Amino acid sequence: MSEKQDTQQTKNDSWHATKNMKKGIAQCVNRAAISKRETWSPLLQDKVETTLTHAFWCMKNCNGNPEILKRNLLNIIEHYKGNHAGCYAESRCRKDKNDEPSRQILSDAVAIKLLFKVLTSYVLYKSPHDFVLARDTFYVESFNNVMNIFHDKRISFSDKQYETRSVIAVCHWNTNVDRKYTSLDRKNIPNA
Repeated sequence: MSEKQDTQQTKNDSWHATKNMKKGIAQCVNRAAISKRETWSPLLQDKVETTLTHAFWCMKNCNGNPEILKRNLLNIIEHYKGNHAGCYAESRCRKDKNDEPSRQILSDAVAIKLLFKVLTSYVLYKSPHDFVLARDTFYVESFNNVMNIFHDKRISFSDKQYETRSVIAVCHWNTNVDRKYTSLDRKNIPNA
């Protein structure tokens, strides 16, 4: 392996890492699809979305360390069991001693086993080094959606009309996006 290949780091998208995890948890609570008691648990019903929120937090707060990412993922189970010793020191569950959990406490061994299986079965846990940068394509996909609004695929635009619609789409997206500028183009600004 060359030195260049050795130093490259995969920057996979965090949303794609959790998409299948969400499906896995949803299957654990779908009583109609799975009839055996060992394969589903009603205690996980209120944890489908919040587990993903925890997973995103784990990616953003692992300081680029895959082992911390894995440890924080497994701490999700402890958090739901009511054991907050491994939770972030600034989190509400640690700071406020009177904090009441908003989700059912995991006390059932089947539910704990199912959540453990889901957390450890998907790519986020199996290849944590690919997700330690917590990359997100949300803004790119959002911009593409806005471009599709202004560039209807069924209509053929002239070059000038296409350029105009592209500029309007960029202005619309910049006005409505919830983040600051990432770069500025100063070449057309006088005295810049």
